[in-house]
Amino acid sequence: MKNVYIKYNPYKLTTEVLIDGKKVKKNSRLNISNEHLQEWVDKLPEFLEEECRTNQINLEFCGTELDYEDVLEAAKEAAKRDLQINVTHIPVKEIEDKEKLITDIFEEIKEGPFEELKQPDVIRAFELAKSSDFEVNVVATMSAGKSTLINALLGQRLMPAKNEACTATITRIKDDDSEKFTATVYDTEGDIVETQEHLTYEIMDRLNSDENVSEILVSGNIPFVNANDVSLVLVDTPGPNNSRNSNHKKATYQMLSKSSKTVVLYIMNATQLSTNDDNNLLNYVSESMKVGGKQSRDRFIFVVNKLDNFGKEDSIESALEKVKEYLADHGIENPNIYPASALAALDIRTTLAENDDDDDDDVYEAKGRVRKFNRNEELHFENYVPLPAAARGKIANRLNKAIQEDNKNEQALIHSGIVPLEEAIRMYVIKYAEPTKIKNIVDTFEKKLESAKSFDNAKKEISENKAKREEIRKEIQNIEMKLKNGEDAKHFKDKIEQLNYDREIKKRANQIVKKAQSKLTPYLTGKKDSTSKDNISASPWGSMFKSFMVKGDESEKISLDAAKSVIEEFERFTNDLQAEVQVDLEDLINNSVRKSAEDLLSQYKEKLAGLTEELSVDSLTLNPFEMMEGDMSSIKYKDIISDSIEKEEVVVGQKEKRNPNKKWYNPFTWFEPSYYMEDITEDREYVNKEKLAQKFFAPIQESLYKNSESAQNYAKESTKEIREYFSKKFDELDELLQEKLDDLKKYTSDEEKAQLELEKVQNRLNWLNEIQDKINKILEI
Repeated sequence: MKNVYIKYNPYKLTTEVLIDGKKVKKNSRLNISNEHLQEWVDKLPEFLEEECRTNQINLEFCGTELDYEDVLEAAKEAAKRDLQINVTHIPVKEIEDKEKLITDIFEEIKEGPFEELKQPDVIRAFELAKSSDFEVNVVATMSAGKSTLINALLGQRLMPAKNEACTATITRIKDDDSEKFTATVYDTEGDIVETQEHLTYEIMDRLNSDENVSEILVSGNIPFVNANDVSLVLVDTPGPNNSRNSNHKKATYQMLSKSSKTVVLYIMNATQLSTNDDNNLLNYVSESMKVGGKQSRDRFIFVVNKLDNFGKEDSIESALEKVKEYLADHGIENPNIYPASALAALDIRTTLAENDDDDDDDVYEAKGRVRKFNRNEELHFENYVPLPAAARGKIANRLNKAIQEDNKNEQALIHSGIVPLEEAIRMYVIKYAEPTKIKNIVDTFEKKLESAKSFDNAKKEISENKAKREEIRKEIQNIEMKLKNGEDAKHFKDKIEQLNYDREIKKRANQIVKKAQSKLTPYLTGKKDSTSKDNISASPWGSMFKSFMVKGDESEKISLDAAKSVIEEFERFTNDLQAEVQVDLEDLINNSVRKSAEDLLSQYKEKLAGLTEELSVDSLTLNPFEMMEGDMSSIKYKDIISDSIEKEEVVVGQKEKRNPNKKWYNPFTWFEPSYYMEDITEDREYVNKEKLAQKFFAPIQESLYKNSESAQNYAKESTKEIREYFSKKFDELDELLQEKLDDLKKYTSDEEKAQLELEKVQNRLNWLNEIQDKINKILEI
């Protein structure tokens, strides 16, 4: 039996592990740093078994309630393979009070003695960190009930709901606790076309049907969250079968990608599971869920809607099992499945909240749904959800209260699955978004405080060290000489120019192309590609070909009418591939630019460190890096990138014809496949399926390489602009450092000024130390 102690801090992302009171070895896999617990908790039993070499372990976990629930779940999984981990919880401070502490400290800083901490950039950084949006993206195939679900979460009918692919715009609904919804409407060029001070269902229906409308930004109340806790944004994305705006499909793939950390509500129609629209999206989701451990699984919530439409002979458990099998077929293991009836929940929150007249047909039907959910225990959807014990207990208490008060509507609302779904979203926010937000706010302050402290410490030591002032002045002069030295400056600029990631960018771009090629090959040749698991005969397109074959020539021909249906499916596939490759290439650009920025800042830090080499006066060593660190943190590589992205029209495709719809905000271009039936038909009776595939996919093969090359060129150009941007910023930082050195020199030559400043500086330092202690305590658990 081994005794293990684990302390995990979700704010600092630190993990402390003791086994029988001793720290684990340096090479142990239990030495974990700078990682969310959810990234490695699945592997914790394996790590413990490897380290302890026993199947009997007592584990004390010191951490938040939600993190404890995840450790407990991992222990339960380990028990299935005879590894007994007995977990006990050491409670810590939870997240609720930390927001108020941060606000109080910020107000104290604004009233404090440091003018540099009251600058607009510091205040803006704090406000941005405090109000940063947290997106919950809602995606669904046609007729899954996406709009109805969003309306149920909002508690009112705002989003148009039709049994067709009606969502043609991206709608972002931000919670601000207002009584009414307002909106700002943008066209495809990103220009504002109208604003609405009181948004209604009728207005949304009109906007959604307007082909000039691309995005709608809505503000209002999302009842199940508090705007003071987190700025939640519900994002209604166009369905995967919508092709009005190709950028919309790319947006869907971006939020599904493995680099994203947003919550995704994937709505599925319980009565119609398998659709071609689902296939590509779910395969992409599967790839994203395989990176990042439990957090990647937690952010995908699969909502199985319309489960109450099954007859009495159907079992809810068997229906949910079919959903698991369906997702497993797409490579998705251990999914978070939440059964729901969005329509029942919406009726309870709207129709029955406004009217109790049984003669009203809508009221009568809504009351029938309430009775159905309350009487049929199998329809108590809260019993099927994968929520941890604490969350289940919270919902059970709410249900018991509704039963005691004989509130039939509230009981049915909980049974409908909408309340557990809201709790799952809140849990993700508390577990992941809130700690990250708090850490970002603290980081905003810390570097500025350290810079101010370093500068005042230098003033204090100069004021106190009268005998050494002449030597200190010489040290400052030496630093100034190095700052102005032409050779040193040239050496630094040369090192910046030498940063080059061309080879790495090319290698990654080629990998993206190869991945796309592997998906194209089966459809292009009709044969299985050696790098792909896909086979055209096993695909939806393969089965469609087979069902439409012209009699007598099953290997080659399909009817002309069937070709039209096949082309629609081809177009759907190529549009999905287009969005997927686009997201991959944009990630490549962002990663290369970010790496360039990080290396450039590292070079500047080295430069600052080199300014004081072999220069010190007894106990006083001037540290330009510490004095400047807060100012360096304001340099954001995204500033230059967002300014440099331009719209572009380019010539693409075999016909060398400009496409007037191709206006991209991206660094490279893509094409929308063109096809004409006269180009692909051999006569009026049949179409050669292989020639059809060749006609359709050949331009895609060619464009894959063109777009890869374009992305590489843009990444190189972006890196060049980053170097120029940072070089200018570094010159500005040098000027700021010179100003600080000039200020310090005054203290070395002016005895009266030094003495007058000494008491003031000491008071400022005392204030700084108190503030820093308060800030550090925020991140403690």
